[in-house]
Amino acid sequence: MRHGLVLVLFALCSYADVFKVYTEQNPPYNYGNPNHIQGSSTLLLKQLFEKNAHQFEGNTISLIPWARGYHDVLHVKNTMLYSMARTPEREDLFAWVGPIGKLRIGILAKKSRHVVITSAKSAAEYKIGTILNAAAEQLMLKEGFDIQTFDRFSSLESQLKKLKDDRIDCFASNIDAMYHIIKDMGGDVSEYEVVYLLKESDLYFAFNKETHPQTITALNATLKTLLK
Repeated sequence: MRHGLVLVLFALCSYADVFKVYTEQNPPYNYGNPNHIQGSSTLLLKQLFEKNAHQFEGNTISLIPWARGYHDVLHVKNTMLYSMARTPEREDLFAWVGPIGKLRIGILAKKSRHVVITSAKSAAEYKIGTILNAAAEQLMLKEGFDIQTFDRFSSLESQLKKLKDDRIDCFASNIDAMYHIIKDMGGDVSEYEVVYLLKESDLYFAFNKETHPQTITALNATLKTLLK
């Protein structure tokens, strides 16, 4: 019996890893500042790591632009990024733990701009802000939106400032996050409207593809118990 217990503990410890963890501004799931990152996904991830004996590299979570975190988790072992929409284009690129929430992706514009988008073709006359490699970009390209109309950048806040200052006509991203940040920036959310809904997707914790399958299985099993 003791021998069996030792083997079980050894197996668990074998897959107790240290992960470099990235996140971005995506309220209410993950947001804050480099010294204090909060949100429901952040709390859930900390509980998952604690219960599976995993650690955060440097005992911290790195709040960085989406494009950089996405690139690193694609190419560097023992890295993960949250919260990520699980799309068909990304399915084989990452190891997935979730779902942990819902994401509404759409195109937001000022009401005063009178933006009307009913299809990819009708959007051709507008300058649309996007986040590099984010789900909104992938969805728009799949629907036939012209990438030449995109104003591509890596920061949600920067793009919303452009929208506020009328430097872009509209902005495609997480609808709830856009409204949350507009309010934080002192803006009036009643001045904005969703002019096109792209998709509703499930959100996940995305790990580097080379993360051990047993680690992913254990995390998903723990997640189910936490979400009961």
